[in-house]
Parts: sequence; structure tokens; C-alpha cells
Amino acid sequence: IKTEEQQEIFDIMYCKSNSMNDMVNTLFDYAKLGTEGYMPHMTQIDVCTLVRDIVAENYCDFEEHGIEPEIDIPDTPIMITGDKTELKRAVSNLIVNIYKHNPDGIKARIFVGNVGGKAEIKIADSGNELPTDVDIFEPFITENIARTLGHGTGLGLAITKRIIERHNGTIQVDGNDTKYTKAFVIEL
Repeated sequence: IKTEEQQEIFDIMYCKSNSMNDMVNTLFDYAKLGTEGYMPHMTQIDVCTLVRDIVAENYCDFEEHGIEPEIDIPDTPIMITGDKTELKRAVSNLIVNIYKHNPDGIKARIFVGNVGGKAEIKIADSGNELPTDVDIFEPFITENIARTLGHGTGLGLAITKRIIERHNGTIQVDGNDTKYTKAFVIEL
């Protein structure tokens, strides 16, 4: 390697090593969530505040990608018992996926409500359609070509599902909304 190219090669190696480390940690987290010995730290959580905080943390990224999400979160608290850190991870994954795995300028909607006595979180967007021939909640399934080019591990939705199930909740995809190509619906 030429002397003037060495730093560039070292930088590439460093980035790839960090990427591999992140992937191993994500795989470890997925495996940990599936063990009987793992115990979440359960406390009372206001789902409205949790989701509102996640949206605020990601708002600059939404703006950067030309997305102005429609946000429908009530001021009245909706309380559940859950592990705040794990639920934040699950909901953050879905919200980040809006701008990470879709084209810029799409429409998005984030809803929180009390539906039938359960806390419901709905995260919808008008971006890329989901594949219909695979279970996107299985590990290593990628929803679009962008995720196979180093932008994801295929574990995010699998981890999200495990977290929601650990909270005795459900997550499903609702494709019936004509304004959006997909909507993830969590009930807790």
C-alpha cells in the first residue's frame, strides 16, 4: 500500500470493525431477549411520554430527510407496566426505520391511544412496501434493498417483536390504510 493511501485504508478497516462490533452486539441482544433468565426491569410508564420523547430525539433526522410526521399523541397519560429501556428500543427502531429505510419526503404518522383498554402505538409511513412473501419479524430478513447494502442487520424488527412479546403485547403490520404503504401496530 502506498504511504499516501495507508490512512484511508486504516479508516476503512476501523469503520468495518466498528460495524462488525455493532452487529455482534445486536445479535447478542437478540439472543439475550430469547432466554428465560433475562428479566426486564418493570416499572409504571406513560406510553405517551415515552413515544413523544423518541419523536423529539429523532426530529432533526426527520427534517433532514424532508419528513414532517403527523403526530397524534394525547396529553392524558396512558400508563402501562414495562421496561422503559427495552420499550424505548422497540419503538425507536420503528421510528428510525421511517427515515432510515425509505426515500426522503415520504408521509409518516405516529399515533398513541387507548384502544379497547390497551395502549396502542401505530407507526405508519408511505415509503417502501414490505415484502409479502416473508415474515419480516424473523431474524435476518430485510425489507428492502437498502438494508442489504450495509444499512441494517435484519435484526431490528426481530428484536422489536421479542421486546413487545416480553411485555405480553403484540405487534403486527396493518396494510389497510390507503394513505400509507405500511403501519406497525403495537398493543400493550
